[in-house]
Amino acid sequence: MLAEKYLELRAQLGTTLGSLIALGHQIGAPEDTLRNLQDLLTNLGQPFLFVVVGEVKSGKSSLLNALFGREFCKVDVLPATDRIYEFKYGEEDYDVRISDHMTALYRRIDFLKNFNIVDTPGTNTIIANHQTITENFVPMADLIVFVFAVTNPWAASAWDFLRLIGQQWQKNIVFVVQQADLRNPHEVEMVSKHLDQTVLQILGASCPIFAVSAKKAFQAKTLPNAERDKLWSESRFGELEDWITETVSRSEERGGKLRSVAQTAQVLAEGLRARLQGSLDMLKSDQEKLALIRSTFESRKVQTKRQIGGFIREIEQAYDACRERGEKALEERLTIGQTFKMVFSGARWEKDFQDKVESEVKKEIQTRIEHALGLLESDLRSMWQDLQDKVNVQFASETKKQVRAVMPGFLTQRQELLQRLQLTLLEQMSDANIKGQLRSLFGETARWLRVPTSVAAAGGIATVIAALTHTALLDVTGTVAGLAALTGTLYAVWRRRKILRQYRDQMNEKRRELTQAVESQLNHAIEAFYYEVGLTFSPLETFCESESKRQAPLRERIEGLEQAIGALKSQLG
Repeated sequence: MLAEKYLELRAQLGTTLGSLIALGHQIGAPEDTLRNLQDLLTNLGQPFLFVVVGEVKSGKSSLLNALFGREFCKVDVLPATDRIYEFKYGEEDYDVRISDHMTALYRRIDFLKNFNIVDTPGTNTIIANHQTITENFVPMADLIVFVFAVTNPWAASAWDFLRLIGQQWQKNIVFVVQQADLRNPHEVEMVSKHLDQTVLQILGASCPIFAVSAKKAFQAKTLPNAERDKLWSESRFGELEDWITETVSRSEERGGKLRSVAQTAQVLAEGLRARLQGSLDMLKSDQEKLALIRSTFESRKVQTKRQIGGFIREIEQAYDACRERGEKALEERLTIGQTFKMVFSGARWEKDFQDKVESEVKKEIQTRIEHALGLLESDLRSMWQDLQDKVNVQFASETKKQVRAVMPGFLTQRQELLQRLQLTLLEQMSDANIKGQLRSLFGETARWLRVPTSVAAAGGIATVIAALTHTALLDVTGTVAGLAALTGTLYAVWRRRKILRQYRDQMNEKRRELTQAVESQLNHAIEAFYYEVGLTFSPLETFCESESKRQAPLRERIEGLEQAIGALKSQLG
């Protein structure tokens, strides 16, 4: 096919440009970049323009049919008038009268997608219309083909037209001696020499001259027989096609245009990649910053949890002190005289003893809980402040820097999430918010434990303390009173050691249950608190992760397109 390699490269470049445009829309490229890419694609698709000059019966129809391998126009029926005809591709066949001297003919013929053909008048009126031809077609023509019949190489109108355009327009011009099969080789050679001398006189330089038989070339391309190679060789058409292909493909107008388009496309692609890379770099930086903050955050949680051990030891010490005082009081009760009184006092002694021990336990434990929660509240408040400081250091300083070109939609969404994060951190630093968080995590204030507002969050733990302490004392005092009532005073005194040991064992067991419950509550509360804090960063973390996954393939695509453009540039030279 004529200019096959050029058209193949142009098609590849067009496909690459189309992909760049689609990718540009996807990443929010600037409007001027998209417009430039679209202009490149539009201009790239402009067909070749061949201007054919020749008298009637010169063999123009046969030449065009042979060049394009199909019966583009029937031989001897091209309009023999004084009008200029431009053949273009159209989805439907129709004619458009451009002026009194020119008509555009739209035909649904595939090769017209890549080649527009201008047929000049086949009479002497070509000179009268030379202004229309030179103004509308010669400046844009990729090739001007002068066709002479081997039987009449002296057509005056063609030579006159050459004189008009030859000196002014330095265009690719080729001379074709048509119907060469009608003369013997010697005669054909003589005609070719005559043409060469005439061209030299008019232009001051020689031009390519090809003597061909378009009829045989057309037969070689279209007839399904074994004579193809012979017909093609005899037509001598291959040399003409090779020259046309090489000339138009390597011309500055065409080859240079492809190279220019490829170079511009590469620059625009680099700009798109830089914009995309700017977004990816920012995402990577954000993820590193968030990972650093979360690492610090996790370390802070470990430090907070370490305080629980100290809180538990204080509670155990307070509990043990209460247990020892209760044990001492019980030991005093288990004398002969006191036991005798206990039998007659009945349940009142049990209740008095229970109330006293329970009151002491609640008072001591409450004090330790208040102290622990005060420290915890202070720790969590400072944690919020530390987080805000880190976010400000890591992110807020960006406003003082010049931000690289990035994807616009991405930058807006990221900025909104970052501002929301900073606002949330600022709000969470207030006393009301911190107390509210602790209150929701530890539960409602216990009914029986009067906890100050500043440590109202202790309710959940205090309720556990109340239940466990009350149960333990019921078990112990109930056992003591029951023994006294059922077995008598002397037996109770005799079993004093066992009763005291049982009291001590049960109180120790309840202490273990109490401290385990308190420790579990504190651990759960701290985990829940830090989980909620972590959720503050989740929107920005999720955004960074999803955008990275979305944009990474886009970068790979644009890198692939850049490689494709580079390969095309190498082929274009």
